Amino acid sequence: MKKKKEKFQKVLYRPQPYPDNHTEEKLFLKSLKRNKNLKTYSFLECMNQGQLPLQQLSCTVSFFLFHFMDIKVTNSMIYMMALVTMMGYLAIAGFSVHEVRTVILFGGFLFGLSPIIQTLTRSISDDTIYAMVFICLFLNFFLHDYSITNGDYMSKCVSLNAAIFAAVCLASRLDDLNNALGTIIIAVLTYGIIPPVRKKMLGSKLMPFWTMFLLTGSVYISYVSVPIVIVPLIISAVACLVIVPAFFVHLQKQKDNIFGPWDEAVLKDLGCDAANRDISAE
Repeated sequence: MKKKKEKFQKVLYRPQPYPDNHTEEKLFLKSLKRNKNLKTYSFLECMNQGQLPLQQLSCTVSFFLFHFMDIKVTNSMIYMMALVTMMGYLAIAGFSVHEVRTVILFGGFLFGLSPIIQTLTRSISDDTIYAMVFICLFLNFFLHDYSITNGDYMSKCVSLNAAIFAAVCLASRLDDLNNALGTIIIAVLTYGIIPPVRKKMLGSKLMPFWTMFLLTGSVYISYVSVPIVIVPLIISAVACLVIVPAFFVHLQKQKDNIFGPWDEAVLKDLGCDAANRDISAE
């Protein structure tokens, strides 16, 4: 009498007369799953996320074009900008003795090195300086951390250093010491203080108003200094808030990931998970 073949079971702990990669034909497609754990985003969510690059672009345009505005920075303006920057840093990092000491040391070095910064690139031509500034600001915008989670990213450090280097290059072309010092302080405030605050505001009701404030400010500065920048700035704003989010939402419909028996097995220790739940319950 022919021995009946043992029924296949998809387990590893039981010896079976089947190869390790065996799969029943009738169960093969039944195990197929499409777009498992897929998270879709609405247009408003994408539009909300698009505010981050638009704000960064507005800050970068305002910072660069501010250099071409004929504004005399007074001592009172320097003190006010320095106070706002220091208070903003302490509000983010915490009012501890270590952080206060860091602010005092950084401020002292900045004020002391201002005369050196002012004449740092005097022997370099203006075209070379502005080319380096454009490249550094582009790196800052391209490598900036636009994620909604807090994490340590190497690109974030490179982005900040590129912006500070661009500020030093711009400050070195100014004849007035206060203007040079003010340029550095504005760069620290724009690229060091505002981004963490902006990330905390993401999702709040104040975020759209902050975006419109920065965009309006950059448009006004462009109108006063270089009006030709207004058109590409408005186009970029429409792209960040409408075109790119709509295109992303449309592409979500084309997403088609399949999962099935051919995927690698994922081991899960149920005993450890149960123990962790018991410890959490206690």
